[in-house]
Amino acid sequence: MIRVALVSIYYPMSMSRYFERALERRDDVELITVGPYTGNWIPWNGGMQLQPKYAKIPNISLPQSMIRQKSMPAQMLGQYDIDVDLWLEVDAGFFLDPRPSSGIVAHVATDPHALNYDRQRQLADYFFCMQTPYMKEGDIHLPYAYDPEVHYPEDIAQSIDVCMIGLHYENRTNLVNRLVDRGLTVHYSIGAIFDEYRRYYNRSRVGINWSSLQDLNARVFELAAMGIPAVQNTVPDMSKFFTAGEHYFNFTNLDEAVEQVIYAIKNPDDAERVAMAALKAVKPHTWDARIQTILETVGLV
Repeated sequence: MIRVALVSIYYPMSMSRYFERALERRDDVELITVGPYTGNWIPWNGGMQLQPKYAKIPNISLPQSMIRQKSMPAQMLGQYDIDVDLWLEVDAGFFLDPRPSSGIVAHVATDPHALNYDRQRQLADYFFCMQTPYMKEGDIHLPYAYDPEVHYPEDIAQSIDVCMIGLHYENRTNLVNRLVDRGLTVHYSIGAIFDEYRRYYNRSRVGINWSSLQDLNARVFELAAMGIPAVQNTVPDMSKFFTAGEHYFNFTNLDEAVEQVIYAIKNPDDAERVAMAALKAVKPHTWDARIQTILETVGLV
C-alpha cells in the first residue's frame, strides 16, 4: 500500500480535490489529506460561499489563517506522527518549508502562469509543471485533465445558447457582452462546481473559453469530456492534445470569437461533429491518468 499525504489549500473548489478523488479511486493508495479548512468559503473573487455539501474536512485540518501564510514548516505536523511514502503538494503555492525529513516530496505547480514557484522547485524531489510555456529546467510536464465522475455528457434539454463559468477577465466579459448584444442567451458566472458546473454546460449549445495568458486551462479538457462544442483561443500547449477545426472552433480575437460562436449555434451538425471528435480525443486525459504518471515518475509503481 502506498501512503500519500496530499498537501493543499483545502477549500471546496481547489484543484487538489480532483487529485484527491483520483487517489481515492485507487486500491493501492492510503490517502491522508492536509490543509487549511475553510468550510464552504473560498477566497475567489473577494470571497465566496459555495454549497455546503461540497465542504470536506481534511484528515489534518490546519487553521484557515494558514492560507495567508502560503507555506508551513513540516515540523508543525510532528504531533500527527505522519509516515508516508509521498508528500504530494498541490494548489496555489501552498507547501511545506522546510520540507519533511522523510518521504518523497513532489510539488504540482497548478498556476505557473500566475505564481512564482522558485522555492518549491528547490525543496521538491520532483517538480511537475502544468503548462510548458512556464516550465524551467528540471520541471516535468503534467497537464490539466478532467474527472470522469464529474465531467461527462448528460441528457439535459438545452435551454442556453452559451456558457462560461470562471473568473471574469476583461476579454471574457467583453465576449459575453457582444454575444448578448447579438441576441444570444448566455450563462456567465463564477462559483458553480462539480454537479452544478456540469449541468450548466450540458444545458448549453456552446461552451466558450478564453485563457488569460499562455495557459492551457482545465476547462479545455472539461468541455471536451462533457461533449460540449467549444469555442476557444489557441495557446501553445493546445496542439499537444487537440486540433483547431477538428476538436474545437478557434479564434484569435474578439470578432472571430463572436463569429465562431454564432457559426456553431447556426450549424448544429458541424458543432456536434467537433464535440464528438473532442470527446474521443480527451478520453485518456483523466485525473486518474495524471496520478498514475506521478506515481510512476517518483518510482512508487
